[in-house]
Amino acid sequence: MMTQTYDYIIVGAGTSGPVVASRLSEDPQVSVLLLEAGGENTNDISRTPGAFFKVWGTDYDWQYETEPQKGLNNRKIYSPGGHVVGGSSAINMGFWMRGTKEDYDFWEQQGAMGWNFETALEMFQKIEDTDLGPTRYRGKGGKVRLEYSAYPTEFTDTLLNAFKEAGFGDIGDFQAETPYRADIVQKDFINQVRHTPADSYLSKEIRKRPNLTVQTDTFVRKVIFKGNRAVGVEVEHQGKVQQITAGAEIILSAGTYNTAQILKLSGVGPKEELAKHGIPVVADVPGVGENLNDHLLVNVLILSSIPIPDTHFNPVSDESIAQWRKERTGPACYYPGPAAGLISSDKTYTGPDFEIILEYVHNANGSEKEFAGVENIAERSGYSFTVILTVPKSRGNVLLASGDPHDKPLINPNYLSNPDDMKKFIKGIRYAMQLTKTRALLPYTERVHPAPDASDADIETFIHSEASSVFHPVGTARIGDLKKDPMAVVDSHLRVRGVEGLRVADASIMPQVTRGHTMAPVTYIGEMAAQIIRSEKH
Repeated sequence: MMTQTYDYIIVGAGTSGPVVASRLSEDPQVSVLLLEAGGENTNDISRTPGAFFKVWGTDYDWQYETEPQKGLNNRKIYSPGGHVVGGSSAINMGFWMRGTKEDYDFWEQQGAMGWNFETALEMFQKIEDTDLGPTRYRGKGGKVRLEYSAYPTEFTDTLLNAFKEAGFGDIGDFQAETPYRADIVQKDFINQVRHTPADSYLSKEIRKRPNLTVQTDTFVRKVIFKGNRAVGVEVEHQGKVQQITAGAEIILSAGTYNTAQILKLSGVGPKEELAKHGIPVVADVPGVGENLNDHLLVNVLILSSIPIPDTHFNPVSDESIAQWRKERTGPACYYPGPAAGLISSDKTYTGPDFEIILEYVHNANGSEKEFAGVENIAERSGYSFTVILTVPKSRGNVLLASGDPHDKPLINPNYLSNPDDMKKFIKGIRYAMQLTKTRALLPYTERVHPAPDASDADIETFIHSEASSVFHPVGTARIGDLKKDPMAVVDSHLRVRGVEGLRVADASIMPQVTRGHTMAPVTYIGEMAAQIIRSEKH
C-alpha cells in the first residue's frame, strides 16, 4: 500500500538534491520529500580541512571501485562517494573551482538550450558568498560561503611565484576574466570547519518548513511507473520495503553512479541490458549509463635539498584532531595542496587543458627509483604537483551487476582508452617539470619523480602505473537535444527521455567534466533544476 504522498520526491541529499528541495519548498503550496540513503552528517572528522578522508571506507562512503582499468595496468581505482547528507561534498577536498566559459557554453552546443556561461554566471551570483564579489564573475551574499584555503607555510607563495615565472599565467582569481592563473583555492571551509552546500540549503530554519521533509537512512530501490509516468518510488526504510507516491514529479539527484543504476533498475535504459537482468522495459534509453568520464591525476614528486619550514606535521593524528575540535587550530586545519593553477599547454587559450595543484609536501614513500637510497624520506622536505587532465576524451560506462539494487554497479571509466589522452598527459607532466627549473624552486629541487630526463615512453609507463582518479565522475545521463542526439538522456528541462514525471539533476547530466572540480557546477545544476520546475508550474 502507498501510505505517503508528496508533490515532489527528490532522491539523494548530496550536493544538488538539497538545493532542489530547498528551492521547491519555498512555495508553501507544494510538499517536498528529500530522501537520503545515508544518515545525517554527525561525524565531525568529515568537517576537518586536513583529516576529512579518514571517513573514506566508513558508512559515510559508498565505497565504490572501478572495474580493472586496462589503461592503468589493470588496476581497480577506488572511488569514494558520499553516503551521507551532503553527499560527496561532505567528504571531498572542498575545492570551489567552477570550470570555465568553454565548459558551460559546450553544454548549449550539445543541445542544452539556455545552459551557457552567461546563465551560469548569473546563477553563481545567487549561489556564492565570497569576499571576491560582487563582480560580474563572483557573487556576494549567496547561499554558499567561500573562504581561501588556510596554509601553514610561506613556501606556498614560492610555488605560486614559480607558476608565474614559468610563464603559465599570473597569480589571481582563475574564476574571473581569464582562467589562466594560479591562486589560493577558495573552499567551503568556514573558520576551518566544512560547511557544505547541503548545510546552507538545509539550514535549521529551512528544515522547519512544514512542507519539507528530509528522510535519511532510506534506500531507493527503483522508480515506480504507471504506464510511462513516474508515480512514486520503492524504498527500504527501517527494515521494510515501502512505496511513496509523487503527485507531481520525481527528481533523481543520486549522483553519476547511483542515478544511472536507479534508472536502469526502474526500466529506463538500454533494452538489451535490462532484458539481460529480467527488468521490464519502461523506456528504451540507450544513453543511460554511457558517456562516463572523469578526471585523471598523476603526482610529480620532488625532494628538497634544504628544509622547508612549517611543512612537517601530521593532520590526522589523534592530537591534531583533538586540537582542531577544541580550538579550530593546528595541523588538522591544513590540506597540503592549498593552491592551484589552470594552464593552456598548447597556447591556444581555448580552455585550460591542465590543472596543477601546488602542494608543499613531497608525497613520496621511497619506492620511487629516483629516490632509491634516500634515508628517512618521511622526514625530508619537498613539494609536489598534482597534474590533472581537464578535458579527457576517454569515455566509459556504468552497467548493472544484476537486478538486485544492493549489488554495486559495474563502473568502467575506460581511462586512457582514447590515445589522445596519453599524448596530452605526457605533455602535462613535462609542463609541471618546467616549474622545478624556475629560479623560485630550483634551490628546493634535488630529485624529481619521474626524472627530468625521462623519455616519453618512461613517462607513459609512469602514468599507466601511478595515475588515479580525482573523483569527478559525470555524464551517465547527459543533457542534450533528444530529437537530434539518440544518446542524450535528458532534455534542456532535465526531463528523462521516453517517460513523464521524472527528471535528473546531478553530475550525471553533464556532457563532459568541467575544467575544475564538480561541487560548484552541481550546485548550479540544482539551482537550474528548481528554477525550471517552478517556472513550468507557473
